[in-house]
Amino acid sequence: MVANDCEEAISIRAEIYIEKIIKRYSTFVVKHSWCFLLLGFSICIVLGLSSVILHDLPDFNDPTKGFVPRGKHTLTSRLFVLEKIKAKLDQQLATAKIINQGKESLSKSSPAFTNQINGKYQEDDDDFEDDDSLNQKDLEEDLRANPYGCAFQSLSQNQCLNNLEVYELLNNGTDFLKTSKVIQSQLYKPNEHMCTSIDLNRHYEVYFETSDSLATNLLDIDNLLSLCKKQYELVDLFQLHATCHYTLPEMVAYFSNKSDCRQLTASDIPIFIDRIQRCHSLYDTGLMRFAGLKRYRAAPIDLFQYDTCFRFNFSFLTLEYLLDKTFLSTNETRYTAMWFLKPTKPIISANGSEIHTSNTAHDLFIEHFYQNSKFDDGRTKISALNFMDIRIPSAMKQIRADMFFVILAISLIVGVTVIYLRSITVALMTNICVGLSFACAYFSYKIIFGIDLFPYINLMATFILIGISCDNVFVIFDAWYSEKLDIYNEARLNKRKIEFYGKLTTKQEKQYKRDWDYTASIVSQRLTLKDDVEQHNKDETGEEKHFDSIKNTDLIRMMKVNEQQMIQMMIGVLRHAAASVFVTSFTTSAAFFTNMISRIAYVQLFGLFMGCCILFNFLMTVTMIVSFVIVYEKICEPLSARFGLFNHFPAIFDTIMISLTRVNHAIFTVYIPRIIIKFRYFFITFFLILGILGLLIVFYHPKLTPPKSRRYQFFQLNHPFERFEYQMRDEFLSYINEDKENITNPLLIFIFGVEDIDLVHPFNPDQQKTVDNENIVFNKKIDFYDPLTLRWLDTFLKDLNRSELFTNVQNTYSQWLTIGRLLRGFIKKDLSSNSTYDEDEFFVPSTRNETFVAMNQLFKFFNESNQVASSSDSNRGSDNFRLGFLPDPKTHNLSAFLFLVNMNVIFDRYSVQHDYYQKLEEYFEKCLEKLKLSEGLDGHVYEQVKHGWFVSPQFLFYDLMREVIRGTYTSLIFSMIFAFFVLLLTSGNIVITLYAMITITFIIADTVAIFVLCGWELNILETIIIIMSVGLSVDFTVHYGVAYIKADWQKYHPKPRATSYPLKSHHLTNGNPTEQLLLEQVPQTKKELPKPSVFEQIRAWHRKGNVQRFSRIKNSLIRVGSAVFIAGFTSFLAGLSMSPSKLTSFSQMGFFLMLIMFVSWLFATWFFLPLLSFLGPIDKFADIPFGKLCRCGNPSSKSVVQTLTANDDEQQHLKVKLTDEQSI
Repeated sequence: MVANDCEEAISIRAEIYIEKIIKRYSTFVVKHSWCFLLLGFSICIVLGLSSVILHDLPDFNDPTKGFVPRGKHTLTSRLFVLEKIKAKLDQQLATAKIINQGKESLSKSSPAFTNQINGKYQEDDDDFEDDDSLNQKDLEEDLRANPYGCAFQSLSQNQCLNNLEVYELLNNGTDFLKTSKVIQSQLYKPNEHMCTSIDLNRHYEVYFETSDSLATNLLDIDNLLSLCKKQYELVDLFQLHATCHYTLPEMVAYFSNKSDCRQLTASDIPIFIDRIQRCHSLYDTGLMRFAGLKRYRAAPIDLFQYDTCFRFNFSFLTLEYLLDKTFLSTNETRYTAMWFLKPTKPIISANGSEIHTSNTAHDLFIEHFYQNSKFDDGRTKISALNFMDIRIPSAMKQIRADMFFVILAISLIVGVTVIYLRSITVALMTNICVGLSFACAYFSYKIIFGIDLFPYINLMATFILIGISCDNVFVIFDAWYSEKLDIYNEARLNKRKIEFYGKLTTKQEKQYKRDWDYTASIVSQRLTLKDDVEQHNKDETGEEKHFDSIKNTDLIRMMKVNEQQMIQMMIGVLRHAAASVFVTSFTTSAAFFTNMISRIAYVQLFGLFMGCCILFNFLMTVTMIVSFVIVYEKICEPLSARFGLFNHFPAIFDTIMISLTRVNHAIFTVYIPRIIIKFRYFFITFFLILGILGLLIVFYHPKLTPPKSRRYQFFQLNHPFERFEYQMRDEFLSYINEDKENITNPLLIFIFGVEDIDLVHPFNPDQQKTVDNENIVFNKKIDFYDPLTLRWLDTFLKDLNRSELFTNVQNTYSQWLTIGRLLRGFIKKDLSSNSTYDEDEFFVPSTRNETFVAMNQLFKFFNESNQVASSSDSNRGSDNFRLGFLPDPKTHNLSAFLFLVNMNVIFDRYSVQHDYYQKLEEYFEKCLEKLKLSEGLDGHVYEQVKHGWFVSPQFLFYDLMREVIRGTYTSLIFSMIFAFFVLLLTSGNIVITLYAMITITFIIADTVAIFVLCGWELNILETIIIIMSVGLSVDFTVHYGVAYIKADWQKYHPKPRATSYPLKSHHLTNGNPTEQLLLEQVPQTKKELPKPSVFEQIRAWHRKGNVQRFSRIKNSLIRVGSAVFIAGFTSFLAGLSMSPSKLTSFSQMGFFLMLIMFVSWLFATWFFLPLLSFLGPIDKFADIPFGKLCRCGNPSSKSVVQTLTANDDEQQHLKVKLTDEQSI
């Protein structure tokens, strides 16, 4: 008993201290509201301006910056380190070539001829990539074998150039690729505007399909003529008359020996099909693709001599770039592409501006292609576009255009606020607070945290913040008017005269009189309620009437309150509304802050910025908004009432507003409580099933999976740019084969001597950091001149060759053996002296000094060799270069070693990638562990090589997906845990917290389940959305939960038992005359009832608790029901305003906001509240006993209470506490 009294005393003391703080703060706000408001405005404006002045505005030109995982233990950071190593190797090779070229003699070729060739075909050569020169020995061998044999033959078979003529044209020193144009022009001159190769960095791609969805084959004469006409129109539009292009109509004309596609006839189509199908077998063998990609590198004379499928690359280009993948099997093509190559040299227009830039290409797209039916003639139409890879720059331009939707969202919010609160001023203040919160968060982001990278996705914080800010403002104002309503009801109860700010209208006068008459009947009915259990239990049906049901918006607003009453009202607002706003703000911001767990900079920075925005908005809510409430009550309400602001509107407007008010109160004070209470079992069962189904969809089937494509979507899928990226790339063999080659047996690089430490901070990617003036960190422990280290590397390469995880290791090991032979040659000049040397074993020098000398001579040999390639050689990474040595730039000693192998896997799906990487990591760890065990305690090689690592360019997508999955679930768990503890500490009730967590879990599960059913995959944006769902789903549930706990359920609701004598004496002494008269009539005896059974006792206990549960449910809906609905509706409108955006990120975020608001309101209202009405906590059941956390000693309860009640304020608080615990 003493312990319980002690706990109660501690709880009361804590409540008293909290009440004191709230009272002092409320007094300060009421008395100094203007100062508080102006001070907040000034601080926010200063912070916002300083952040803009001291730092440059965000640059959105590269939206992919920050899209990849970066930091410790990420594979992408290894790729960044590998890029820096490659740059150093390229620099080393380029330097060696420059030195080498200074030592070479001038070429013996004719300068006049060389200059003629280079000058004449300089522009034509722009169509080709860097290609190897013709092998001189092979050409001389062909010349000796058959000097007059036919090397190149014309298409009509009537002209031929022999090997001797070709040799003379080449002149022993000219690039064959340039000279071949001379040879081809002498044999047969194709259409000069047609290209023989593709430069993927400078082109316009226009994809066409038929306008008729039933006749989809483009190989029809009418369709080809339509395409031919559009080809000429596009050449004029792009201003590319002087550059080459190739199209399907031109190819058909070429294979029919016609120079113009406008001359095509129906008979030309079978000729074209037969010609391409004749090359089908060569294409299937891979020979055509090999020759086409090599651009005449592999024995071009022999290829042209024996098969015309290789001439000009036209057959290869037609199959891979102009016809879709279905042609080889159906002789039909549904899609075709037109390729137009822009010149390499800039072209200046008449007004002095350069054309064929990304900006001009974007302008062309907007003016002539986007939502323009200009190129749809009823036969063919444009299907997709790819303009010089301007998809990303166009997306960034679209961001600026989509900022219009922010204005739209603000307009919608203003409209809803005006209708709900009937105040333009409040609507403007809400949006001002959103802007100031954004400014303060931007100041923290740029100045305090010093972050340079500002992702464009941070701009979506505006939309989310609008919804959250409206939620807070509506809750605050609803709580304010609820407190004002209590004063109104109290005045009517005590029959005090009520003053108003202005003169009442006739309708308001009638309403005021009806309220006054209604008061006496309700109070009389409540206070004279007999001690009849059956009569009292009728309340279970929800038929109880509340004073709030006679609430009149105009009367409450116009009621005049003094400063002391404002303080009392502000105390109530802070006690009820501020608590729920605190919980929602901190749980939502915590959900965003948990994004920092991710290693993807975009996710981290969005979470950080959004969390700061919400916290600043909360600070403004409890400072500036509550101050504005007082200013609004002191100034705006009197002005509105005095001048009859709303009375000047048309009568129809006043009628609509009154009707909306009545509907609002009828729904949230009568119908929804009645429906919830009456059908609570149905709602619990129904939404429980929905929640479980959502969990099954998300985690079992079809479940949330990583994306199958490596592409990132910027626009909607029906956008021409996205149709190219997501549809055309899967229709044409060029892109299909490119993707297939990238994922089939991709390269894997092992690196020793360099730490896998990325010195660039992911938040500031443009700031380069160095260690010892190097942008990479060398491993100082490793010694490549140590013979033991070389032997282990040799053993490691042999193990790789034997492992099933790798392929093409033999090519790498062959080069490794060559290095060994060279080292042996530098050490032992007379190789015949050691006949026992095994050529298949790597030679390791016996001492470190020998290794050092041999390695230096090896590097010198490489630098002086004529075989050293340039840094731009396209064969880097092929079989020609599978080993790399990186000397220290200061000491010139070997500091790093890397070698390449191929992974024996098709790296297509995430599951395959993950399994293979796990095996790879396990294999490398076992190799190191084996070395450690073999060396024993005295070994040092393990310490040298244990920091080695491996990476592959194909790890980029895998690492991104791995971090997305890890970050999503980790952040989700942490945000849920944080929400649990915040709810637990705020509500102070375990049952409320558990119910709320179950509701939040179901909300998230059903929201994500709908995303899964809509085809969403787990990408970066989806990660952010899922983590956001925790913070946004908790709001409505918390508002209801806090309102349930804080509900003054006994107000105007006497319990059906006799009044205790002490409390009755207190009321008879201090109450008003009406109460005294009614209380004297309350009977003092109870009815004698038979002793019930256990089941009946439980049922009676539950039914008795229902009285309190139902009253709390109704009180919750009365206090926050309409505010929660309108807050959800405003957030829904904010999402709706984003949905028309052409950017996927904006439209998906809008869809998410609409869905999460709808699902959250459904579950919070129709699942959480029915749970509470069925088995919600009553009295102090499941409350956290905070008093047990303090040691109270052993005084008696009487002395504790006497000590605590020494203060008058505390005594008054205890009196209120005791009153709440007794029946009236």
